[in-house]
Amino acid sequence: MKTINGKLSIAIPTYNEEVDLKVCLEAISEQKYPRNLIEVLIIDNYSNDKTIEVAKSFSKKINIKIIKNKIKDAEVSKMIGFNNSSGEFFMYLDADMKFSDDRFIEKMLLPFKLDKRITGNLVQFVVNRKHPTLTRTLSYDEFQRDPIFKFFTIGIKDIVIEKKSEYWLCKCDKDKVPPQGLMIYKKKLIESYANGKKQLIDNEIPAVLIEKGHEYFAFVPSTGVEHLLLRNLNELWRKRVRNLERTYYPNVGERKFKWINWKKQWMMVGIWLIYSHIVIFPIVNAIYKSFKYRDICFLNEPMLNLVSTYSIIYGVLINIIKKRNKSKSI
Repeated sequence: MKTINGKLSIAIPTYNEEVDLKVCLEAISEQKYPRNLIEVLIIDNYSNDKTIEVAKSFSKKINIKIIKNKIKDAEVSKMIGFNNSSGEFFMYLDADMKFSDDRFIEKMLLPFKLDKRITGNLVQFVVNRKHPTLTRTLSYDEFQRDPIFKFFTIGIKDIVIEKKSEYWLCKCDKDKVPPQGLMIYKKKLIESYANGKKQLIDNEIPAVLIEKGHEYFAFVPSTGVEHLLLRNLNELWRKRVRNLERTYYPNVGERKFKWINWKKQWMMVGIWLIYSHIVIFPIVNAIYKSFKYRDICFLNEPMLNLVSTYSIIYGVLINIIKKRNKSKSI
């Protein structure tokens, strides 16, 4: 395999992640890539478990920088990591993510060398059969989307223009923005966008690059990231509401990418509500997928659809109430 000698910076926000972080860092330390070209930045929200001890235990295997951050916001931590990184290429990882094989970095950086037009490489989520059923249900989608988000957004098949042996070449435009924040990209291309911002909102980056005229991306189907995203439906609810509260609404006026275009897709909203509530349709779909992928995890999907839908409705209503209360107090 041809190689590219570029330095990759990986930012990992943490708070009490001693168990998951060990798995994440082990996968990084096992990479078949020059150690001096891998930089790991741990941005920690003052964990009170052994997260920092775990991070330090890998200091002889990989180049690790530990940064303390009092603000418990993953997007703020990602921006701190971005601003303190020194690599030509940048990506973030959640502590509960791990590379699926020991040549992930090599495979993911290669397209940048083979095609100079490529400015970002979209990371694929892959299934780990040992993960909880809810996580597996989502991980069969390359971008690990809930069914509701998959219904409203494009997939990798919508942007691939050529399937090469090492990677798939993708071409995007303002109407075809991939709904994926987990990616490796050339850091210098978004430095001006990131300048002065407190949060680095990961799924904004493809839209930022496209707006700057960088239309070509890569996708490597032979590798990816395993993400232990959900253990139960309660966790799904909390994450959806939190993302709306901390990430979506505080930046809604400036966002370049939105999951749903309310002006153009209002009919699709109605179709989704009908589909998710006439339960027989999701049940039939779940049974079909269970046979197709030989995994009973999809039997979760009808309930997952409803919880995801109502968590978003709840998050929107809470925001409306907060806005009204704020306007009354002025």
